[in-house]
Amino acid sequence: MKSKILLYIAIFITINLNVCKENDWRDDPKFQNKEQNTKLLESQKLILSKKKEKYVLDRGYKSKNEAIENFLAEIKTYQFPKNSFISWDEQLEIIFPNTYGLGTTLDHTPLDEYQKLLSSREAVAIESIYYMISSGFKIESIDWESPRRLGQIIGHKPKVMIVTKKGKFEITQIKMVYDVEGKFIVGVLGP
Repeated sequence: MKSKILLYIAIFITINLNVCKENDWRDDPKFQNKEQNTKLLESQKLILSKKKEKYVLDRGYKSKNEAIENFLAEIKTYQFPKNSFISWDEQLEIIFPNTYGLGTTLDHTPLDEYQKLLSSREAVAIESIYYMISSGFKIESIDWESPRRLGQIIGHKPKVMIVTKKGKFEITQIKMVYDVEGKFIVGVLGP
């Protein structure tokens, strides 16, 4: 008799736990989509609030070639760019207000998720560049595609050829150098 009662209690608890799990509102896709949409709208509002007629980059280089030269030198020396790569705050204040709406992932991704995505892409790119240039390098050439107007800033896509002890390579991980009122900084990296 006791075993039947314990069996019924166990079945009752199992059924109730499963019902509670199924009805957990946090697992409801409608709630998750609503939360995601709210985060996206907040991100878009923040980006659009940063739009201006003129932007100022507090640091940078006099030319796009100098920006790349310093970027590569810092990676070789420190394994990461200390001053030659745009910061998250600079992207938020300057880059995103000028690139939002141009069909990038930024257009449909909340900022916290976008930051994670960018950080992982940047880490992979920096690591692969470091691996290429760690034993020494010489820039053979830097060619540029036609510049792109991105709102109030200009984007320059480079083709960087280097020579190392292992041979000649193209550094494809540097995707964009930004020109903000005559100051140049490496701004987009990717694998």
